[in-house]
Amino acid sequence: MANPLLGQVLGSVFANAMRGRARTGPFGAGAASTGGAALDGMLGGMLGRGAGAAGGRRGLGGNHTLLLAMLLPYAMKWVQRNGGVGGVLERFRQKGLAQQADSWVSTGSNQALRAEEADEVVGGEELSRLAQQLGVPEREVALGFAEIVPELVDQLSPAGEVPPEADDALDAGRAEIEKELSALTQGAPV
Repeated sequence: MANPLLGQVLGSVFANAMRGRARTGPFGAGAASTGGAALDGMLGGMLGRGAGAAGGRRGLGGNHTLLLAMLLPYAMKWVQRNGGVGGVLERFRQKGLAQQADSWVSTGSNQALRAEEADEVVGGEELSRLAQQLGVPEREVALGFAEIVPELVDQLSPAGEVPPEADDALDAGRAEIEKELSALTQGAPV
């Protein structure tokens, strides 16, 4: 199930992160961007603040969208630690999920990833560690990864292929999300 807000946040983050670094290509001049204030508003909406708040059915007190916001930097770090976008796509292919992985890169619609498949690729130990860190059930973390990874790859391959600067966009985007989340959650109970 696609989450439009997640797609907007990631698209904005990657475009903003690469602005000024790449003059051409999918993250360069002309790439869609909403700017820092809008990103703050979108992440605020994911965290349940403001009029754009979109609560979910599960996770962190029943707010699945809040869980996705909190998981974003962890998922991005996991991709970085596992060979970047290309390395992670190869991991999915090796686990028999080539059709899904290829759909995330293509310009068509993304095939869904089940929590069990995310668990198999990411690994139970990693998911368990994150679940303990966030104070949520491991299944919630697997569901979050199953939603985030396809959208993350999709947003990093807007032209139907993974561009050379995708891992730079991922790194800069993670730093931007961590900064924004820190500012939004500072002093606010989450």
